[in-house]
Amino acid sequence: MTDRTADREYRRRRAEVLEGNPLCHWGCGRPATQADHLIEYDINGDDSPLVPSCANCNARRGAEYINAKRSQQAHSRAEHLGLDPTQKPKRKTKETKLFLKTENLLPPSPSFLLSEEIQTESVRCLASAELTLGIGVVQPRLESVTQGSGSYGPAVAAWSERVLSRKLFDWQIIALTGQLTHDENGDLVFREALTSCARQNGKSVALTSLCGFFLTDWSAMRGKPMHVLSVANKLDRAVAIFNELAPVLEAQFEGHVTWSYGRNKVEMPNGSTWEVRAATPNLHGGTYDLIVVDEIWNVSEEVYFDALRPSQIAVKSPLLSSWSTSGDESSKTMQRLREAAIGAIDQQKQTRLYFAEWSLPSVDPNDEINWGYANPALGQTITLEALQAAAETPDRAAFLRAHLNLWVSSADAWIQPGVWDKLFTEFDCPTGGVLAVDSSTGGEKYVGIRCGLTEEGNIIATVQFSTESLKEMWIKINEAMEADPKLRLAITPALDIHTPEKLERRRQIFGYAEVLKFTGLTRSLILEKRIYHRGEELLATHVNRAVLARANGQIVISSQRSPGPVEAARLLVVAAALVSRPSNTGRAAMAFGR
Repeated sequence: MTDRTADREYRRRRAEVLEGNPLCHWGCGRPATQADHLIEYDINGDDSPLVPSCANCNARRGAEYINAKRSQQAHSRAEHLGLDPTQKPKRKTKETKLFLKTENLLPPSPSFLLSEEIQTESVRCLASAELTLGIGVVQPRLESVTQGSGSYGPAVAAWSERVLSRKLFDWQIIALTGQLTHDENGDLVFREALTSCARQNGKSVALTSLCGFFLTDWSAMRGKPMHVLSVANKLDRAVAIFNELAPVLEAQFEGHVTWSYGRNKVEMPNGSTWEVRAATPNLHGGTYDLIVVDEIWNVSEEVYFDALRPSQIAVKSPLLSSWSTSGDESSKTMQRLREAAIGAIDQQKQTRLYFAEWSLPSVDPNDEINWGYANPALGQTITLEALQAAAETPDRAAFLRAHLNLWVSSADAWIQPGVWDKLFTEFDCPTGGVLAVDSSTGGEKYVGIRCGLTEEGNIIATVQFSTESLKEMWIKINEAMEADPKLRLAITPALDIHTPEKLERRRQIFGYAEVLKFTGLTRSLILEKRIYHRGEELLATHVNRAVLARANGQIVISSQRSPGPVEAARLLVVAAALVSRPSNTGRAAMAFGR
């Protein structure tokens, strides 16, 4: 499992083991591409004996060994403190403080365990999860659905420990394991990835290990040179990572380093290359197997969608891996990726984008026990005392964004944290009601929010659909309207021009005037606990980030002031208000707001 590719004698013995293209020693039937230590190197102390192994079996055995080793270390620490090693203390006492600093409060992700077939549902870390003051939550609050045969994440962790002498945190391994999930052919399942948590939790460490792994072990596993590009919102941030990793590649792998600020580059003996650039529109050109983007919240759409993404279009099994804290109103690229990922999570659908986020659910950000949601390294490299000091800054919004990973720009929240989360219901949306439909501000997404009225007079809201094309939007609308003849349609004038004739008598038109008129009413219905929801993350995100503005003496949800898209919240306002009105006597619905 542990290899020593920097050692020339090891490389000679490795070549001998792999001579003649043998099959994997562990009986999987795959061709061997690596030399595996039959006895772990940190136990035996040398490279004897070595056996041929495929990459999957080597990574699996490495993960099993690391897990077993960490588990034994945890048990030993617990026993030393006089604790029961089979139980996690629920209260942090003086005697358990040391033990808790190194333990996970939640079980490891199934994908981290590298079972023969990874099939995980998306993770939703709710406010009811076990929390300990000053200890980070290892599992992400949000994680994409992941299906595959295995993952190279543990192999990156092993590379980091072997080459950099740096053991990755469990949260870093979870993020890497998710985005490096592979299919039965060994190809990556995801083409893109977005990982988000608060500052100073070790994002740069994880992406540094990812770059090094691709340039060395991944290149050997794929049998071809790998071309890596790392960019950041600022050049000095990207160069800082280069300054740390490049000397290691030079000393241990005989890489040739070009130390030219702004044109930094490493050329490896196996033909692999690593370039470092600032995230500017001048990145056009080049073909890369791995692109790492640091702090994507400050990277423009032009750079990401017009320069970076096209450079991997002809590459087999590429990865465009982005890492960041939350952003602000200008973070269009991160917003667009995050919205797409959340929509897929709501539908329990796997796409080509892997997403993992450590952030606060709908809980009070002033309660220090909740800070662990956004800081998985809390209790390790980050201390509660340091966060408390950071919270004393006069710029409260900056603290919430940087250290609690919250998208905030104003204190004028539509509803207070925790209110929406408590309105979850397992009951389905009743038949009939209103389906409100609109597009996002940029027109790249179309959303439908449906509200139905229960017999008790309460409203249940749900996300009917979220799609990226106008054609798919009308398919979804027609499906919903045909399945429920009593359902009414509320739509904006811009979209109404395509309304089929058969739906004209069942539709109403709304615009800004209706959102302005209905915002106060819908907010009151929420506060009176008359509106419930099905728990979809897209709707929850938009409702919780919505910011109010005043116009003509009334309050209205403001797309300009809110730190991200809020079209689902606007649609909730319209659908809930319309469905709460007394039903008419069978006359055709009146079109208004033209």
